[in-house]
Amino acid sequence: MKLLELRVENFRQHRRACFRFAPGFNAVVGPNEAGKSALRDALRMALFANPASQRHEEAVRPWGGAGASVLQLVFEVPQGRFELVKDFGAGRVLLKGQGRTWERPREVQQAIGRALGFQSEKAFLATAHVRQAELHRIGERDVAAQLGRIVAGADEDASRALQALQRALEDLERGLARPASNPGRLSRARQRLRELQARVEDLRRDVQEARNTAVKAAGVRERLAELEAELKNRNELLDLNRRVQQARERSDWLRKEVGWRREVLEQVEALEERVRRDREELERLPPAEDGTLERLRDSLRRAEELEARAAQLERSALELPEVQPPSRWVWGIAGAAAVAAAWPGLPDALRAVLLAVAVAAAFAGWKSWQRAETARRVRADAEAQNRERSRLAEELRAQAQDLRAQAKEHLAAAQARSVEEVEDRVRRRRQLEQALQSSQERIQGLLRGRDPQKLREELQTLSVDLHAQLQFLDDEAIRAKVLLPLEMQRLEGETQRLVDEQQQLQRELQRLEVKLESAPDEEALLRAEEELAACRAELERLERRRQALRAAVEVLEEAKAAVEVPARRAVEERAGKSLARLTGGRYTRLRVPHDADSLRVEVWSEEAGCWLAPEEPQLSRGTVDLVYLAARVALVDVLAPEVRPPLLLDDPFVTFDPERRHRALDWLRELSTERQVFLFTWDEAVARHADAVVRLPPPGPEPGGPPEPAAGC
Repeated sequence: MKLLELRVENFRQHRRACFRFAPGFNAVVGPNEAGKSALRDALRMALFANPASQRHEEAVRPWGGAGASVLQLVFEVPQGRFELVKDFGAGRVLLKGQGRTWERPREVQQAIGRALGFQSEKAFLATAHVRQAELHRIGERDVAAQLGRIVAGADEDASRALQALQRALEDLERGLARPASNPGRLSRARQRLRELQARVEDLRRDVQEARNTAVKAAGVRERLAELEAELKNRNELLDLNRRVQQARERSDWLRKEVGWRREVLEQVEALEERVRRDREELERLPPAEDGTLERLRDSLRRAEELEARAAQLERSALELPEVQPPSRWVWGIAGAAAVAAAWPGLPDALRAVLLAVAVAAAFAGWKSWQRAETARRVRADAEAQNRERSRLAEELRAQAQDLRAQAKEHLAAAQARSVEEVEDRVRRRRQLEQALQSSQERIQGLLRGRDPQKLREELQTLSVDLHAQLQFLDDEAIRAKVLLPLEMQRLEGETQRLVDEQQQLQRELQRLEVKLESAPDEEALLRAEEELAACRAELERLERRRQALRAAVEVLEEAKAAVEVPARRAVEERAGKSLARLTGGRYTRLRVPHDADSLRVEVWSEEAGCWLAPEEPQLSRGTVDLVYLAARVALVDVLAPEVRPPLLLDDPFVTFDPERRHRALDWLRELSTERQVFLFTWDEAVARHADAVVRLPPPGPEPGGPPEPAAGC
């Protein structure tokens, strides 16, 4: 069967793509996530999947969501060219070729199975279809059953029995002739017998020693029990006295704490009561606006000043000078003297004297008039000034009256009868405010940030504790056991000596118990003796079985040589030749033991001198993969000898070194001359070995991006 062309629509990351293949070696090259696994699964599902089945829904779902998956596979068989269509959206399958059309899934799948050489998808996956890191998974029941029918031949039961007998004999005799890492049952039984004999002797000696140790340990336990009882009494007495001492110390401390807290609370309560009284008194005082007293004092002071100035003005009134009227007699004298002087007949001297007297009297009268006039003017001026001063004094008194009226209004507003009352009230208010502040500061100083309620709770708790401590100290039974300091010191010394002895005995007992734990008991000795007897019996039974197996193998080997089936030889020979080529001659033999439930392969190792299962750590990972790769291809040739189905290999060379990788590629190249080979890999160097190369571009920025370029379509 040759796969010629595959068209995919909406299959995972492939939106729409077409791939053409060569009849020989095809390399599908691309980086990770480029869609190599998707293309390989598309080929597998085109060959085996049923579009009507719901179990393929997730496997074919396109990336990005929309569109149904459709696979179209064109292949060629000796009968001609055929086209297979599987529409997973419609659940429809169609096979066309040679002028005919098949649409029933069962008929189509049977036709594909005949063309491919595999009716079972599991058998195909276990042989011709190699997924990455799954070379070793060839143990499916389908392959084992199909291979069994071919390679077992007519004498399948005899072959299976011979192999079972040979394996049983090998398992039984392994390690007898030469040392082996996994000795057989007979070798293990002989070794076990020697070990048990030595063990029984050791146990007998150890049991006697354990008996002596047990007697000694019993004596130590008895003395420890006595010490424990004595120490218990002494420690109880010491603990009681320590508790008494602690209770005394704690009661002293509690007394201080209780007294301090009680004193603080009493002082706080007294101060709080004082604060309450001061607040009540402060609240009872009539309110006074700020500056009332100052305004009152200022009004009264100014009134007093005005009244004083008025009084001063009144006191400074000018005295009115007395105004003396001018002397009239002087003018009479002057007139008389003048008349007399005019009297005719008077002598001149007398006349002169009289004239002088008249002039002198007139001058004196003028002077007297002048003085009276001056005094009158002075008195008038003084009277005017006094009247002005009286007017000013009256004005000042009126202003003083106004100020006193304002003072009365201030007193009325302050609800006081006098300035002294206002002064007393202000002074009292200040005293109360200072007292409140002082009391609050003292309360804060006493509390030091503590909550009074919490302090009361602490006082109650400490008082209860103090009462309990005092009750404990006053207990008659406890007071009777209280020791003096010297008695306490002596008791502690004696107790310490007993403790030292106890610790020494405990160490000795621990050493003895460890020795007893490691020492065997009587039952162990009895069990060892019984096991020794059973081992002797088992060894005798195995010796008899060995002789019987040898006789049976000799008979069956002669029978097997006559009925050996060529098919098993073909598998082993093909796989052995491929393995020899792939490993450079290091491993040349491979066999396929038959198992009813699974399919196994084994490879012969010259170094180990035995058949090895291809698994780690007996063989390296690369060698294991080579063994299974050779076995898979050989199985394909045996299972489908006429059809030559294509091989789908998903980079099976990841564990190969460069030399083995080169040999494997040459080997695949040679295989591709008679069958179609598909190798899916990221390695671009594989392209030069291939007849056709399908290159897949790197993955796009998001799923469901633009379609890949068609590979030759």
